Amino acid sequence: MIKKILIAFFISLLVFTITILAYSYGAFEKPDFFAFDAKSKIFRSDKIPPSTIKVVLVDDASIKALEGVAGRWPWPRKIWADLLDFMKIGGAKAVLFDILFDARQDEENDGVLAEATQSSGNIYHSMMINRAKADDDRRSQAELGTPLPEDFVARYAVKQITGGLPVNTEEKNNDFALPIEPLRSVSQGIAVVEFPPDSDGVLRRTKPLREYQGRFFPVLGIAPFFDEHSRVVIGKDTITINDRVIPVDEKGNYAINMYGIDMVKPYSMGGIFASLQKIQQGEVEDLLVNPDEFKDAIVFIGVSAVGGSDLKPTPLAASSPGVIFHVSLAANYMMNDFLKPPDRRITVVSMVLGAFLTTFVIFFSNRFFIRVAFPLALLSSYVGYALFAFKSNMMVEEVPFIFSTVTSSFLSFGYLAFTEAAEKRKVSHLFTQYVSKDVLHEVLHNYKEYQKASAGTKVELTVLFSDIRGFTTMSETTPPEKIVEMLNVHFTVMAEIILRHKGTIDKYIGDAIMAFWGAPVKMADHAEQAVLAAGEMLAALEKVNATLKERGFEHEVRIGVGINTGIATIGEIGSEQKKNYTVVGDTVNLASRLESITKEYKTPLIFSEYTYEKIKGKIKSRPLGSVKVKGREQPVTIYTPE
Repeated sequence: MIKKILIAFFISLLVFTITILAYSYGAFEKPDFFAFDAKSKIFRSDKIPPSTIKVVLVDDASIKALEGVAGRWPWPRKIWADLLDFMKIGGAKAVLFDILFDARQDEENDGVLAEATQSSGNIYHSMMINRAKADDDRRSQAELGTPLPEDFVARYAVKQITGGLPVNTEEKNNDFALPIEPLRSVSQGIAVVEFPPDSDGVLRRTKPLREYQGRFFPVLGIAPFFDEHSRVVIGKDTITINDRVIPVDEKGNYAINMYGIDMVKPYSMGGIFASLQKIQQGEVEDLLVNPDEFKDAIVFIGVSAVGGSDLKPTPLAASSPGVIFHVSLAANYMMNDFLKPPDRRITVVSMVLGAFLTTFVIFFSNRFFIRVAFPLALLSSYVGYALFAFKSNMMVEEVPFIFSTVTSSFLSFGYLAFTEAAEKRKVSHLFTQYVSKDVLHEVLHNYKEYQKASAGTKVELTVLFSDIRGFTTMSETTPPEKIVEMLNVHFTVMAEIILRHKGTIDKYIGDAIMAFWGAPVKMADHAEQAVLAAGEMLAALEKVNATLKERGFEHEVRIGVGINTGIATIGEIGSEQKKNYTVVGDTVNLASRLESITKEYKTPLIFSEYTYEKIKGKIKSRPLGSVKVKGREQPVTIYTPE
């Protein structure tokens, strides 16, 4: 038992160590992404953002519809100025561009957009802050790390902030892209729009605040909730903005709780422009898009056209407009619908449970069903917990747990299969020479029980001794090879009868056979089967003698059989060099004595009163009297079948 405990502990510790190392080196990252995406599809595809958040998309239909007016994409900036006029008519609360105007177009177009931005007073333009490599074509090595313009920082950086984000030197931002100069001085806000993808290329998370040389700028999704009085507190695992507490991981990343793009119901830029043209012509009836729909709304403007280069893979779809991330973040903020990152402590505890609990249950459960069902139940329970947690806006890492549980199960079953196979072979080797195939099947099916029994136990059973009459005289007058041939023929027939009656052949003693019933497999009718077998053995002598006569054997074989029922000790008995599975005790001795007196009573089969008590009413018998055998004080009543 101690050895088994130590092996189970070793397997558990090995699996836990492998799991924790794999987890530490990010081996489960992509499977975890897959699980996150699956849960997002299940629970977030039908989530609807607040009705006050609106989305305007430049789709393929818009580009085609405006081609005669605005020309090819990208459009002149006057088009965007017209859009801002439309939003002003509708009374939008804020308009946020997920489009970066970082290159000059021409003075007229740039000026018109800047004028519309200033006139609206609620426009947020976009910028980028990222980490560029030294060989980046857009920036030379000398330009990387250039400070942001002081007036830009003074106007748009977060004013009141406490704490700082964890920044790895190798990940520190050293590059930026700003909107053109005319827009910098007239925008209500300028926010970061760049989203870094995960290692599998899918966008799932962002840093709500981006740091550049010690100053912080919000991402577009939370920019409309900032003003000069907004306070920000960056903690170990949270970023507090005004009254909202955003949970973040150890790197300051927030996993966005997505909303289905189909639930957002975006407006087409083409429809808005057509409606604006009708309004400018004095027609206000039957508009494709009524400006009033944007009353007090936070409006995000993005691109979904294939040529717009802003289609991104998301947890919910292989291709979505990038603006959906900003919309989802804004909705998370407005509804306090934040997704909490996984608690690493829960992950580690789950690894321990998966490794140790699974192994020990498999090792020490006696029922195969429990061995199989427990890991499956454990996996189902934890996955169910992870799904429930995600629905409750809490992430749980299930992949490390699944790995540790499955690996523990695999190794545990593998070890047990190997050792149990060896033990079964040992038990099979022990019993195969003594019992029938049916009995052997039963023994192997419950081999652990019989393995213990082989160490020694007391059982009630019936013992049979069979001996050839006149064997000594026969062996003196018959060549040795004929004696061996005769014994083989005789024993083959007798053994087949014993095994067919589910008896166990103990041993061959010269010309005698010792067998017993009731072990290793317990049976209620062991006495009856022994007596029936003895009757068939006597009847089979005709067949044995016929075979021997054909082979030239001159003597006729006759046998005497003694049977007794009682309690005996059974187990593997012998020396270190050789052991036999056998029975010992007074019950065995009496059976042997009864066989020896069959000559005196001139009957081939005698069984004791103890056997008779077990078979009376089943096998007709007659008493032969009482006899006092050697080694017993009390006489024994003996019987023979009628």
